[in-house]
Amino acid sequence: ADGSAVPTAVPTSGAPTPPSASPSSGAPTMVPTTAPTITPVDTFSCDFNTPNVSSPLYWCGMTFSGLWRVDQGGSTPSFSTGPAMGQGGTPTDNYAHIETSSGSAGQVSTLTSVPLSVPVTGYVSFYYHMYGATIGNLTVSTCTGATCTAAWSTSGQQHTAMDAAWTQQTVVLPMGTTSVQWIATKGTSFTGDI
Repeated sequence: ADGSAVPTAVPTSGAPTPPSASPSSGAPTMVPTTAPTITPVDTFSCDFNTPNVSSPLYWCGMTFSGLWRVDQGGSTPSFSTGPAMGQGGTPTDNYAHIETSSGSAGQVSTLTSVPLSVPVTGYVSFYYHMYGATIGNLTVSTCTGATCTAAWSTSGQQHTAMDAAWTQQTVVLPMGTTSVQWIATKGTSFTGDI
């Protein structure tokens, strides 16, 4: 996935804590805190090229599990799979992908957006590249709280060569969406980079 257009989190401070009983009067009091909270937002763009000191480099505040990684230009480390370069078309263009040289067949890896606020129907647009003889599956799910629903999915080799153009995909985000997940499932071998 490259160039994912998903919202980012903006920290705020000074959120109050729940009331507690005052030791002298027994009456509830508000105790201020400076702990940051995450405010969902409704607009964001991530190209995986900008370092971010507050989260792992280049992830734009998104979280990931499993085989996801950011390649800093060029092809993936595996032979005969993945793109020749990022969607931007330059040798230094970063992109997120699953690296299938490790892990086991069927392993699921999830890339999750920052918290979102989608007050009306919205969308997420991204680019993907699926070249290799043992490509698994890529699914995009929209989530409201902990409930996620698959909104789009594709399986198997979708591109004919490493230098094939990336494919752009747009997925509708229903009103109330709180996050988006890119779920990549590893195929049977190392030639399954997504």
